Amino acid sequence: MSLDWLRPHFNKITAEWWETLLLAYRLYPQVVTLPAADVRRAVEALLWGRDNVSVEYLDHEYRTYPRSLFEEVIRDDKTNRSMAWPERNDCDNYAWRFKSAMDFWYNVDAVGFVLDKSSWHAYNIIVFADGSAALFEPQQDRFVTLDELITVATPAIGTGRYSLTNGVILI
Repeated sequence: MSLDWLRPHFNKITAEWWETLLLAYRLYPQVVTLPAADVRRAVEALLWGRDNVSVEYLDHEYRTYPRSLFEEVIRDDKTNRSMAWPERNDCDNYAWRFKSAMDFWYNVDAVGFVLDKSSWHAYNIIVFADGSAALFEPQQDRFVTLDELITVATPAIGTGRYSLTNGVILI
């Protein structure tokens, strides 16, 4: 059985991976290491007043970039290019994929997985080199704010906003 039909797709994928590797190599010297205490302060500041959110810190130190470099990485990231197939590529899959891609390709692990039980939606949290944090919607490659309307498909049982009044964060 010939796999020649696969060659154009393979060449495109290989070229995209190569571009990603070159960007990661160029940015690697700018990785900043933060102690877990700084990451904890950044997350707590973002979540101030939201006591029903459980945060699990998985490391003793975290690698990250300044926000401007994250924005460059996000423009290159392929996570949001996946087709949205219900239960195969829904919000939790996008959020896990983005978190994993940042660690695997860019050597950055200050990206967390957010399961927002109040909106029944999953997305990411990113802690930047300056000790600030932001929420990130991986399906649209954009930063979002708490209480902003969700503009991607979510179950009708949630609040329809990035509420995070009840949830879990793994970072």
